[in-house]
Amino acid sequence: MKKSYADMIRSSVWKMDDSSTLYWVKKIKNEFGLQILITKGLLTPHIILRQIYQILSKIGAPLVKACGIKKLVVRGDMGPNKPYYPNHGYFHDDVVAINADTFYSPDQPDDFFDYRGYFTTRPEQTLIHEFGHGFDEHHGMLSTKPAWLRLSGWSETPRPGLKRIVIQEPGSPLVIGEMFYDPKAKFTRFYAKRNSWDDWADSFSFYIAGLKSCPENKANYFKKLLSKYQV
Repeated sequence: MKKSYADMIRSSVWKMDDSSTLYWVKKIKNEFGLQILITKGLLTPHIILRQIYQILSKIGAPLVKACGIKKLVVRGDMGPNKPYYPNHGYFHDDVVAINADTFYSPDQPDDFFDYRGYFTTRPEQTLIHEFGHGFDEHHGMLSTKPAWLRLSGWSETPRPGLKRIVIQEPGSPLVIGEMFYDPKAKFTRFYAKRNSWDDWADSFSFYIAGLKSCPENKANYFKKLLSKYQV
């Protein structure tokens, strides 16, 4: 019998019985309403959870709760990070999972910096990006609505003048963008050119992180959308 997604997560969860880890698990639960799950064999989970708490604090409790995420899984079995292959984390229903290697090897790509000196780390950008997917879906797939699609000229079908991104990293599967975009449009980075929902989540992450390199039209979109959740 094939195991469900939930069954696989439950069977791999590590028993959290040290006081430092439990402290952060309870703190994140009490302040953000998130259940924390940690896979077996993870090193220094309390240090990772402390960083996660700091990132969630940057998002803010009202906005975290508005994302509709119920569980946050820290996985130590996803393999090493790669700059272009999307194995840093993922969103599934009401669960966000993040690759522990993101914390052990927190590279800072050039496109996570901008001309004003603002920056974000891989763990921060990844976690906020995945929560962005949660907010998007929880509020009716805003990334597929006209108000967002027109900001980058998104189209599900080929049209004259539009492009589709192709990413090939050695040792990883070929990644082909699911949608077509206007090459004149502004994006946070290459990854946002895959489709409208990754463009939405990536712009969400850059906006929350305070990066001035978030395209102005998209920053204005989020400023209006998220104003009631932020102080």
